[in-house]
Formats: sequence, C-alpha cells, structure tokens
Amino acid sequence: MKKSVKAVIGTALGASAVALAAGEVMYHSVLNMDLQRRFAKMKFFRNEEEEKFWAECETYQDGLKWYKDIEPEILTIYSRIGRDMRADFIPAESQSDKWAVVIHGYSADTAVMSHYAWKYHATGYNVILPHMVGHDSDTVRYCSMGYYDKLVIVDWINYIVNLNPDAKILMHGVSMGSATTMLVTGEEIPANVVCAIADCGYTSCWDEYKYQAKQMFHLPAFPVLYSANAASKRRKNFDFKQCAPIDAVKRSKTPTLFIHGADDDFVPYHMMQPLYDSCAASDKQMLTVPGSFHANAAFADNELYWNTVTDFAAKYF
Repeated sequence: MKKSVKAVIGTALGASAVALAAGEVMYHSVLNMDLQRRFAKMKFFRNEEEEKFWAECETYQDGLKWYKDIEPEILTIYSRIGRDMRADFIPAESQSDKWAVVIHGYSADTAVMSHYAWKYHATGYNVILPHMVGHDSDTVRYCSMGYYDKLVIVDWINYIVNLNPDAKILMHGVSMGSATTMLVTGEEIPANVVCAIADCGYTSCWDEYKYQAKQMFHLPAFPVLYSANAASKRRKNFDFKQCAPIDAVKRSKTPTLFIHGADDDFVPYHMMQPLYDSCAASDKQMLTVPGSFHANAAFADNELYWNTVTDFAAKYF
C-alpha cells in the first residue's frame, strides 16, 4: 500500500513538474519578443500563403515605401509604467486638431501600420504610432498583450491633449492593437478621444491563448495555459484573464467601430459579436469583411474598409 501511495505521489509530482515546465516554455515563447524575432528569422510558424499575399499586395507595399520616405519623427515620453516609451510621429501638412493614434499588433512594429497612417495623414490628421511594450528594442523584452500598453496609450493621449487642448483624437488598432484600443476605452480618458476603430481584437488574452492552444497545438487549457498564466503572474507581468477587452468595453463611452475578417483563424471571427454586444458606448457598429484573414481586412476590401471607417469617423470630426 505504501509503495502504491508513493507511486501515485511520485506520478503526481512528475506530472506537476512537466506542467510547470510546459507553462514556462509557453510563457516565454509567446511573450518574449526576442524569441519571437528569432522564430521569425528561423521561419517558425510561417504561413507561406499569407507571406505571398503581403509581398504581392501593392497597397501594403506602397504604404511601406511612403512610410520610409516620410521619415517619421521619434517622440519619447516617460510612461506611468516606469520606463521611456517611444512613438513615431507624422504631423499633418497644415495645422490640424485631428489626431489619429494608430496602434500595431503582436510581434509587429509601427511600419506594419504604414497604410493606416498614410490614409489618416492624407485626410489631414496628425498621426502618432506608439511602440508597444516589449516590441521596441529600447524597452522591455516581454509584451503584455495590451495590459500595460493601455496605460502607455493613455499617456500618449494626455501628451496630445497637453500639446493641443482642442485635439479630437481617434484610436485605430489592429489585432493586439485593437485589444489595446478597447482596453483604453475602459479607462478614464479625456473627452478629446471621440471614437475608436477596433480591427480584429480578442475578447481576452486568456480566450485567445486558449483558442491558440487548441488550434495550433491541439492542447487543452489545463494544465499548460494555467501554468503559463501562473508564470506570468509570478514575474509580475500580468494575469491573462485580467487582460480582457470584453470587460473594458462594458465601461466604454467611446463610439466604437468593430471590424473583423470573416476568414480570420488567428483571432477568430466569432469574437467580434460578444465584444459588440458588451460595448456600453451609445454609438457602436460592426463591419464584417468577407474573404479576409487575420489583420487583412483593410487590404482584402480596401474600398469597403475605408468607406466604412471614414463614414463612422465623420460623425465626430
């Protein structure tokens, strides 16, 4: 009997150790941006079809060229998260109270948002593109999936208002940038923020990781995701369950346009409806873009996308 008990205890301890180790691996793999950059160079998790699309998409490539040629100014603020944070800044061609805060996604950078920046700049906006936590070589290595980024974006909003008290500010985020945008709408923000565009954001970090664990690795949430979340909390990073745009939008007063690609299998399309339903803003709208994969809606149907965004924003500018 004693041997049986010892065997059971030994097996349980062994399983716990494996789960703990697996959680550590997941935590570092998904949140360490240095590792993500190495994975990209080694072409891990690549999608050749999507890579081909971006390489051949003239709209996307034209945006990158414009962004490189315009040479954005680099701004730096000391954020409430306790470190310097940078943003790219493209001033309007002439004096303007219109501002667009354009927010990039997971493992991306500001240049990836060049098409969006160009669109806003072409219509008279000052454009700020913040570098997200962990994504700038001058900041921390670990990203926070929007959890700390929301505070940084609020700091940038306050920066704009101090610079231009009459500013009218639009936020436009894609993927993790969309999640961050929604998280910001749940914070105490100046009335200068007049609307938000949330393109393919997730309901919560926990929901997204749970979906990815099943989709990519055929794993249940327990025990690996629980262990990864524990690893994050031990390091005082953040709790995956508390990084929840779906809770933030319940407090939102910011008019919000929700956009999602119908064929998105990275942040699944079905997440848009509960976000829309939960949003407490008096004005909200949804746009589904057929045939669009993740973060691709603006390029899958450029005319539909920007006509909808422009019409929504026009109510507040």
